[in-house]
Amino acid sequence: MPTPERFPTLDGLPRVAASTAQVTIVDGRAAGRKFKVEAEATIGRSPDAVIMLDDPEISRIHARIRRTETGEFEVVDAGSKNGTYVNGTRVERRLLAYGDKIRIGPHILLDFNGFNPLEDQLIQRQRFEAIGRLGVGIAHDLNNVLAALDAGAAFLRDLPADRRLGDEDVRECITDLGVAAMRASDLTRGILSFARGRGADRRSVDLSQLLTEVVRMLRHTLDRAINVEASVEDSVIVHGNQSELHQVILNLCLNARDAMPHGGSLTVGVQRVAAGPPEGGFPANCPLVRLYVADTGIGMDAETQKRAFEPFYSTKQDVGYGLGLATVREIITLHGGRILLESQPGKGSKFSVYLPLLEVESGRMATVERAPAATDKPPGRIRVLLVDDEQIVRRSMGRLLRQAGFDVTEAADGAEAIAYYSRQRHDLVLLDLDMPGIDGEQTQARLMVLDPYARVVFASGHVDPKREASVRARGALAFLQKPFNLQTLVALVDQVMFVDMGGEFEEPTRPR
Repeated sequence: MPTPERFPTLDGLPRVAASTAQVTIVDGRAAGRKFKVEAEATIGRSPDAVIMLDDPEISRIHARIRRTETGEFEVVDAGSKNGTYVNGTRVERRLLAYGDKIRIGPHILLDFNGFNPLEDQLIQRQRFEAIGRLGVGIAHDLNNVLAALDAGAAFLRDLPADRRLGDEDVRECITDLGVAAMRASDLTRGILSFARGRGADRRSVDLSQLLTEVVRMLRHTLDRAINVEASVEDSVIVHGNQSELHQVILNLCLNARDAMPHGGSLTVGVQRVAAGPPEGGFPANCPLVRLYVADTGIGMDAETQKRAFEPFYSTKQDVGYGLGLATVREIITLHGGRILLESQPGKGSKFSVYLPLLEVESGRMATVERAPAATDKPPGRIRVLLVDDEQIVRRSMGRLLRQAGFDVTEAADGAEAIAYYSRQRHDLVLLDLDMPGIDGEQTQARLMVLDPYARVVFASGHVDPKREASVRARGALAFLQKPFNLQTLVALVDQVMFVDMGGEFEEPTRPR
């Protein structure tokens, strides 16, 4: 454990100045779960709380732990109904020291202590090990996609002058180009999301959607001799870290693949269950989620099963560091869950992960990946300032927008965008997030100085929750995930163009 800086305060107790702390539930239904605290962590029974506690006796947002300007951590009661206590004393606000016990309501006890960065390093190392194991399949699938795109482009380029877009083989080629592009998008989006991680944030996670995403990627990358079958119950929600849960699913599936060197069946699924198995140690009448990964591979004997979750233990030669299952179990434990293993030599293995079920109403999407289909109503002469440093992206998107009836001005960087906007106000700014020089965030800030009511929509090839939250707080109306199609964009424009920005606004002309 790193040694923090300690200094005395007026009450004589040592306080802690450190960049990261850790909160562990030591008493309550989710005992053993750990949460990393960097700047601030909300505590409560709301799914939006960082430290989500399933207890009706506490408030939706009960308290906050946050770092002060001097680097200390403090706990602040958020007007809770049953109080916040530190070492047995009810408090409204209190500086914290390592080892303090925080009671939230009558039933939940938290331990405040230091965070060991080696835990994060272990998970990150194992994440990149998993990507390396996928590497051959990824390269093979991307080469197939590139071959399809290249062949389709060559076919269209060399068409005789008398051929028409309506000809059957031409339409088929255009459809295939779109399918290939979407396939590459799905593959790279999954890999980037997994590789980048999502920080320490915990929120409601749709395991159904997450498992579907992993299955789609595996069907692209696994050897064709392995048949992938999935049984996914809709909208199965848990509270946790999306990147870490993604890592759990992918690691279990890659282990299953490695156990079937000559092919076989990989079966995955997620479902709600009324209670866990007795050996899981769950309370009675505790609704759970069951996630399972099964293979028809070589299986394990009893001795291997006993050691399967040990760090650095592996039966594979020259493949990884033996961290996969150890990391999986650690992540599942931190999420208040259990993982069970069933296996027989020659008959395959089955891993069952049990996690607490989170019952929530459907939440709003943080990013836009697939918007509802656009109506047939033409967009009118809406003036769009399209800002992207990649010429091929900017030119391609510009053509589509003009074809749909938008009036488009293209800017190659943030400085050019600011210059255009200062000369003529645009109805909408479609702004790339990552650009050299003045990036998207800086460009947005300068545009808002020119026009506090500017309508800005961001577009990015990856999701970064912290940066997305930053630009939304500054006034961005939406966050598009690249690549997106014209129908998605037109539907989004229809939504954001009539948001009341609080200033005078000349409504763009729309045909009746």
